[in-house]
Amino acid sequence: MGESVTPDCPVAAHAATIAAVRCAIDGTFARLDSLCAKPPDHLHHRPAYPDAWTMAEHLEHISLVNHFLLLTIGKGVATALRRARTQPIPPGKSALARLAPIADPDAFSWEPPGHMIPTGSKTVAEVRALLNAQRGECLGLLERMGKGEGRLCNFRMSVYGLDMLDMYQWLYFLVQHGCWHLEFLARRESRG
Repeated sequence: MGESVTPDCPVAAHAATIAAVRCAIDGTFARLDSLCAKPPDHLHHRPAYPDAWTMAEHLEHISLVNHFLLLTIGKGVATALRRARTQPIPPGKSALARLAPIADPDAFSWEPPGHMIPTGSKTVAEVRALLNAQRGECLGLLERMGKGEGRLCNFRMSVYGLDMLDMYQWLYFLVQHGCWHLEFLARRESRG
């Protein structure tokens, strides 16, 4: 018979974290991709309030944020994998639930830095291709940490006072940021 896995088993905990992050990546990027397929008049409509972004600009912003987050996550994954050669994987799951407020537009205000503000210089097709490539990069990084190695590297996250996050949490943060924009846009659509 196969090996029994109990809820306290480190393998089960890492597998649960990885499965949750993978599911979030797949679901969020699928929703972003469906927005990219909207008609051009819908994507480029600018709401009539100060500093409003079009849907296309929200998508471009997400791709910009993903780019910079993935630079950090890539470095962290490399560090975690290097440490895994000599250090044991910490037991337990990554605390993904503490990142839930990142997806809530009412939780706190976001002020993106200047280099993450959309410029409109990319077409929606280019942004869509970037987002699809970023989805693949996220899944590739997650795959590389398939034995729990992502718990071996923590970097500070200043947003929402989150402080130290492991690499699974950083990937989940990236996804939650996308969810923030999806929720914001959904609310905006429902108001007309």
